[in-house]
Amino acid sequence: MQSLSQQNPSSDVPTLEIPGEDETGQYQAGPWLNSPDQWGSLTVINPLDTDATASALLIPEEQPTPSPVPSWDCTDLNGMAWADVGGSLPSPFSVIQQLTGPQILQTELVSSRGEVQPLSPMSEALCQAVDTRQSQREDQVEEIPRQILHIPTALSEYFFTEVIPLYCVWDSKSNIMRSIVENMWQSSGALHHTIQSMAAACLSETFPHLLTIARQEHSLALEYVKNREEFPAQKQALTLAMTFLGHTSSWISPNNLAPDMYRTSCKMLEDMNEGDGNPATSFFAGTMDYWGMLLAYLTDSEESDVPDTTSASQTNLIEPHPYCGISNQIIKVLRSIGLLIFRYRKQMSNIGFMTERHVDIFRDALRHARRLERVLLAHRLPDLSQIQDPGDPQTSLIHMKLMDDAYRHTGLLQLYRVFPDLLIERYAPWDKTNILQPVPETKIPSAEERQVWLTELALHVIKILEEIPFESRTRSAQPFIMVAVSSELVIKSEETSGNGGFACLDQLPLRVSKARKFLASRLAAYTHILPLQKTRAISQLINHIWSALDAGEQHVYWLDMAYQKKLGTMFG
Repeated sequence: MQSLSQQNPSSDVPTLEIPGEDETGQYQAGPWLNSPDQWGSLTVINPLDTDATASALLIPEEQPTPSPVPSWDCTDLNGMAWADVGGSLPSPFSVIQQLTGPQILQTELVSSRGEVQPLSPMSEALCQAVDTRQSQREDQVEEIPRQILHIPTALSEYFFTEVIPLYCVWDSKSNIMRSIVENMWQSSGALHHTIQSMAAACLSETFPHLLTIARQEHSLALEYVKNREEFPAQKQALTLAMTFLGHTSSWISPNNLAPDMYRTSCKMLEDMNEGDGNPATSFFAGTMDYWGMLLAYLTDSEESDVPDTTSASQTNLIEPHPYCGISNQIIKVLRSIGLLIFRYRKQMSNIGFMTERHVDIFRDALRHARRLERVLLAHRLPDLSQIQDPGDPQTSLIHMKLMDDAYRHTGLLQLYRVFPDLLIERYAPWDKTNILQPVPETKIPSAEERQVWLTELALHVIKILEEIPFESRTRSAQPFIMVAVSSELVIKSEETSGNGGFACLDQLPLRVSKARKFLASRLAAYTHILPLQKTRAISQLINHIWSALDAGEQHVYWLDMAYQKKLGTMFG
């Protein structure tokens, strides 16, 4: 995600003027873990609704609006018909060009001899008519506001210049997601309406009227996907639109995790059948892995057979994924951990009295967790020389490597929290050099000793994040890690209430306090550049977690708090 100062200045944006209906209310979301049926709640929009057209733009109705969509008969926002302009895209933040007409600079004719001759009656009448028409045009131009935007064009440009860099962990000309959108958005109704929805949602904090447009465009895109009104050659566009719609449903309604869209996207990916080695296949497979990982901790998902996402160029270099970076394999492991934790806690949450069946469930889950722990411990970070540089100056290869390391330690933290037997088997007083090389247990730790160890591991993860500057586009993937470690940042009141204060500046409570401030400040900055309701929900969730910890509650876990407070959203 690139710095806003290097893109269109924010001062250009306030030129939007949208006098439509004042609908800025919260979009009502269904209960957590019970996603609404996306196909049954589509907003039907009349493509010939001229009233909606007039409310969306400040352009006189008698003036046709040029369009960058020459190859398919699609309606834009609120039903405006688009026309071919030869593929040229005007800048959406530019002033409407003033009309110009033929210039009559003289009212006399010059003969071939150099003599000035008066105009004939017919010529004089013609010149007067042209002058009158010219004057009327000039008066008309002066009446048109100079800061008028063609909203669909403005949203499209905003998507390419702002949304994509905010959405990916790196961005450049080699970003295959960007390439697919640039090549197909003008010929795919689903993709066109999807990017309109995403851009409008990102701008809805500043321009509340755009939230209504975001919902309408989201519904229109879903209708296109449902009807599959695309050519066979546009399967990539349709599949990409579906992944966008599902992953960004939380942009419009934070609690909408859209697991049904995930399942539909998996089926669409199978139908693509592009063949192994195709860059698009690898991209979509990695997309489904990342999306599935985020859903696994919050929904009752199922294991799906997604093709191997390992991507290597002809030089055998690792090609970073726009969402996963170089962490494709760790993302898969994190997804398996999420599926295991969700199902295990769901099965064990309603136990009144223990039975042998419950014991079997526990043993099976523990064996599975132990296998996943071994995979994480055996994972080796790649050398920088093994990674293909995507050419994004804001996201270096070191940033991606640090994210891979943070993902791995976050996975271990989840396993040791939910399955404390794994930590007991390897327990020794905290030493970060032994995190990935466990020594035989030296003692059976108490509950307090286990908590201190987990807190130290959480602080270690945050130290990794601190090495990544906020300007790095990997910030779009960091909220998941921040939430997952937040419930281990425990500050015991008895450790800070003594008269002597902190024994030393490195004392655990002080380091935990600093870590909390770092997470809070980074999330606040992220909310500023991506002002969505879901980013505020993430901050609210972390604040609830810390309030519960400070109140002395025991066994506070971020997934439980997300369920209790109905703040489960897409944390990436």
